[in-house]
Amino acid sequence: MKRNTIRVKYLLKFGQKQDMENLFNKGEVYMNTIKLFQELDKPGVGDKLEGTFEITNFREGKLTLEIPDNPITLNPKKIQLRKKLKGHIGNIYSTYALSDELLKRKAIHRIDKRMLEFGPHCVIVKDVGKFISLVLEKLHEKDFLNSHNLVKYYDYNRNNHDLSLFNKSHIFSYQKEHRIIANTNIDEPIKFEIGSMHEYAELHSAENLIKNSTFR
Repeated sequence: MKRNTIRVKYLLKFGQKQDMENLFNKGEVYMNTIKLFQELDKPGVGDKLEGTFEITNFREGKLTLEIPDNPITLNPKKIQLRKKLKGHIGNIYSTYALSDELLKRKAIHRIDKRMLEFGPHCVIVKDVGKFISLVLEKLHEKDFLNSHNLVKYYDYNRNNHDLSLFNKSHIFSYQKEHRIIANTNIDEPIKFEIGSMHEYAELHSAENLIKNSTFR
């Protein structure tokens, strides 16, 4: 089971008002399928490269298209080959993570306004250990193997990469993502409750949070 080795001080979940109220009041956790995000055509939220496990870049190669009776040879300056997991991979719960490491690098941290793409409301989790433990406990009850960690970001156009579900393109690095992944065998979302989060979380307008809040 993959565990996070970097201490996370806060987790932020962005979403629609009703969903964030359900999370805050009842601890309602909704884990969508990874496949949905592969197919979702929404900038910043969908990612067609989700589930890619190997990327190989070739410089100045030759590519021949074997069309019957009329093969076409191209000489592109760059070719990128990708290997990708197909079908149902599992379910995912993503949050914005403020780690001690991040806060040490920047004396004052502001959240990127592009996080509003995920929704106009936000729950700030202040006891990260408790929240993750409760979520994992529910997944264990359902006999789902699971893992969680911070996402590492790479420039896929540079070098070759062996990737996991905890890697994404650097174009998403502003999301500072932490992931909980459940290895499920049914291609559908899963939902459960971990109880009220009032004692260790706060509910905010995402726009006000991004405009007016700084984290140290």
